[in-house]
Amino acid sequence: MEDFEIVDVHVHLCRTEEEERNYFPLPGRRERDRWSTPERRIKYMDMNNITATAFMILVPRQQRGPLYEKAKLGELPEAQRQKEKEKISQQIGPVMREMNEWGCGVGRQFPRLLPFIGMSDDLGSPEDMAEEIALRASHGAKGVKMHPGQFSHYPDDKAFWPTYAKCQELGIPILADSGPWPHSHLVFMYPNPLGYKLGEDDKNYAEPKGWAKVLGDFPKLTVILAHLGSAWWDERVELAQKYPNVYFDTSQGFAAPDQLPVVARRGLAEEDVVRVFRKIGVEKIIFGSDMPGIPMQPQLEQILRLPLKDKEKRMMLSENAKRVLKI
Repeated sequence: MEDFEIVDVHVHLCRTEEEERNYFPLPGRRERDRWSTPERRIKYMDMNNITATAFMILVPRQQRGPLYEKAKLGELPEAQRQKEKEKISQQIGPVMREMNEWGCGVGRQFPRLLPFIGMSDDLGSPEDMAEEIALRASHGAKGVKMHPGQFSHYPDDKAFWPTYAKCQELGIPILADSGPWPHSHLVFMYPNPLGYKLGEDDKNYAEPKGWAKVLGDFPKLTVILAHLGSAWWDERVELAQKYPNVYFDTSQGFAAPDQLPVVARRGLAEEDVVRVFRKIGVEKIIFGSDMPGIPMQPQLEQILRLPLKDKEKRMMLSENAKRVLKI
């Protein structure tokens, strides 16, 4: 079997081993199998033929309390909603800026680790968000991470138009979660991050079709939608066939019903993967793992056993990412 080069475009890093234990308290995980500090990540990469890692910067789990309150603000009258949102942003914004600064420092110290800075409207005005992108790009940021579900916003909210314009201007990609996300009013079976129930009132902030207007208005903006095997894969096919500037990562793997026992929409089963890949175009598919929340090895093995040509596997495992990330 060919020893494939790997570029993983969807990983999360932690500042310390203790933060990793708190952020990803996965039952049964041995300490020697924790690889999320920058130093440990480099060691893991050397062991597994990974030449580069794009790491996503988010608010640490133990500091996300205000985000669960933010998810409920839509039920309030507009004036009250804005007032409460400002209070939450005053808590979340500084944490996000601190994490962005740390991530850019990691990227400078370890050039194989590519920081994607966190971005949400908790950073302030639309202009404030664009300024954060420009600042961090000057500090070495290689991309922007958006999580509509976690931060309770829609991708086509016009408040993000300056964000998209700045990314397009600077030529840096956006990677965005595009699967269902648990909110505070949902049944969340923690610590399993994938087991939850979607209520009928779930807002589905991250549904892929929410990116259609963005992709159309910013044709030179590169958008990578995460979790190809999650719900709404039919919408992903439609976007791929219409917009040349959209890509998809494979993080969390396929056969999603085995991992998401109760979901409103079916995930992509492994036996359907090749057919869907062909519809999307293999040149648009990029390998990602979502480590450490999801182990990489089973996902890699899943890709390798698909009835695809070695050339196509090389494209997905490294070549597409190197082209899109310009590395």
